[in-house]
Amino acid sequence: MADEGITVDVTRIDISPNPAALGSELNLEIDFTAAADILSAHWEVRYTVDMTATRHIVEVGSTETADYLAGAGTFKFHTAGIELEGIKKSWLNNVGLLLAVLVDKDGKEVVQVSMVTQVTKTPDGLQRLIMSPLD
Repeated sequence: MADEGITVDVTRIDISPNPAALGSELNLEIDFTAAADILSAHWEVRYTVDMTATRHIVEVGSTETADYLAGAGTFKFHTAGIELEGIKKSWLNNVGLLLAVLVDKDGKEVVQVSMVTQVTKTPDGLQRLIMSPLD
């Protein structure tokens, strides 16, 4: 759950490559405005596969700790690929959720950006299309 103490408004989200193979490289850039300083914070990126009786949360990666001062800020994240080993392909061939979560120095979530990820089976394998909540 997000911390109710600090307001963070997301103003732009850039996702690339998009669409792409499900486990391929991911570049994420998010512009935001913070109402107050958020010191010693970091971003965590997760991919959630949610089935009726089972939920798999894949820790995609995180950023280094940084100070985000009140006003405009930008979060940039890159990973060479999303590790999906151990998750059944039939479970992956479903809608997923990519999360970017800003976590403060006390481990509390300040803001969570949720991006629905449509996964489709193609002759080349599973393909993802990550949808920005701003569109």
